[in-house]
Amino acid sequence: MTKTIEVLHRILTVLAGLLFGSLFLVTVLNITLRNLGGIAWLWIPGMMKFLFIWTVFIGTAVLYHRDDHLIMDYFVARLAPAKRRILDIVSNAVFLLFLLVLIVYGYQIVRVRMGIPFETWNFPTGYAYAAAPVTALLMVIICINKLVTLVKGEPHE
Repeated sequence: MTKTIEVLHRILTVLAGLLFGSLFLVTVLNITLRNLGGIAWLWIPGMMKFLFIWTVFIGTAVLYHRDDHLIMDYFVARLAPAKRRILDIVSNAVFLLFLLVLIVYGYQIVRVRMGIPFETWNFPTGYAYAAAPVTALLMVIICINKLVTLVKGEPHE
């Protein structure tokens, strides 16, 4: 399963980079058209929102896999390895529960938002909000792998 997670991680990393690059280019295009040409393409703000939401959520999945997300380890670093492992198991189990809630309620939000288009183009906002349950599902897979590794007592990372 770890090899599958690593492939998933590489795909998500590339996808996050592509989305961020697209967001950057669309933003530069918007600024350039407005300031140099006096042109306002009305679909650009919606596209920027869409790209931003997906970039943030996929980036979060990548950071969670790498353990590069915001952590407070001042006290954790002072724990004995066995206690640190137990704390890791508990925190990942709680996070797994959170992810399951995010999938359920995120799906409900997506269903509602599928009937609401972006302000200036006929594209459902539900596709942007789908980032929450989709990436939560991906993080469930990563989290289960982390938990299995921790329970087995194998070093993770």
